[in-house]
Amino acid sequence: MPNQKRAAVGAPGTLPISFATWRSKLDRERITPVVGVAGSRGKTSVVRALESILRAADLRFAVWTDGGVEIEGERQHGELTAWTRVLTRAAVGGLDLAAREVDWALAHPFSLAATSYPVVAVTNLCANSEACLLTPESVHARKALARLRATLPPGGKLVINADDFVLSRDEPEETSARFLVGMNPDNPILRHHLERGGDAVWVNDGKVETNDQSHPVRIADVSSLPSTFDGRVPFAVQNAIIAAAIARSCGLPIKQISAGLASHQLDPARMPGSFNVLRGSGATIVVERPMPSWFLRGTLRGTANLATGRLLRVAGAMAEVDEGDLDDVGRLLGRRGGVLITHGNQSDERLQLLRQGAANNDVPPIFFHDHDERSAIRRGMALLKPGDVLLVLAESPVAVLRLLNRELPNLPASPGDNVGAA
Repeated sequence: MPNQKRAAVGAPGTLPISFATWRSKLDRERITPVVGVAGSRGKTSVVRALESILRAADLRFAVWTDGGVEIEGERQHGELTAWTRVLTRAAVGGLDLAAREVDWALAHPFSLAATSYPVVAVTNLCANSEACLLTPESVHARKALARLRATLPPGGKLVINADDFVLSRDEPEETSARFLVGMNPDNPILRHHLERGGDAVWVNDGKVETNDQSHPVRIADVSSLPSTFDGRVPFAVQNAIIAAAIARSCGLPIKQISAGLASHQLDPARMPGSFNVLRGSGATIVVERPMPSWFLRGTLRGTANLATGRLLRVAGAMAEVDEGDLDDVGRLLGRRGGVLITHGNQSDERLQLLRQGAANNDVPPIFFHDHDERSAIRRGMALLKPGDVLLVLAESPVAVLRLLNRELPNLPASPGDNVGAA
């Protein structure tokens, strides 16, 4: 098995035998059935994928994302009051499960025993970037993660992305408390965890697999999961397997997890700040937020995998990105030539750093500039040809998606045009 890139599975793990068993245990111990989803990126995508699994399992659930609180799919007025209702209903059995995004800045409430969650998932921290680890945000995030970890009740599960090595390195060797996910069964951290009898979900030869009674079991083919775009967007695959690991940690059966991931329909309106993909006239448009270089690499890799033609990018001054990182961001945006359309005050020093980084590539892109984001996007759309992909690092994703939804119908239709997010 190891020579064929199969995960080395050791002794049986410590998963509950069913969701009912898991829920009954929490009721006896007076622990509210709420899952926390933390991380630097991908939280909303994981929660939405988990929602689809919960629907496939016919469970009653609520979520709290950056878009607000939803109870059984209905958006609630306000957040704190609505979430109090969620906790009350979950405690008395009116809801089977709730899931909440946990921003690093909001992690401090988890230091209170009353907010201990039985499952905490961590999507990522720094994407293995040494530069990221030195930032104040990363230092704060690692402290917040330590607080989250310390509140895990006995028998709780910490779902960890084994491909973000700092996350796994920072974790104690307590195998029973960890549930790892990985994109490669040969990941040494994942392999060591499995050999010691730990629980995991991984990707092997295009299949999502997990361990069940000491044997690897297929959950789904990656190509069958709409949110992964036939597996061409690696971080979207990672989001899906994290959602699967959460569901397994709660005792949900593999069949329901597979059905939920396969039925997961992507809706940019419910997650505008995510990796949104729209298609028209044979071309592809991706809408994302500005981000530092260590996360931009994954976004660009996924974007490039959606194209057979040229790569076009739209970017502004990216106020959210540290100035010292703009040269690297520009260099990444300028790779493989293509087109880079900037917008804003042309004399802005931040824009100059961005363009300078792009120009430092051996084959720099063709440069254009517009005075505002709307004009830059329209220019990019006018340049699109079948097979091209346009990446928009949107300062206001909601407004950009609204603009594209108005403009895309004016483009000639092409078979297979659709809309999605990851």
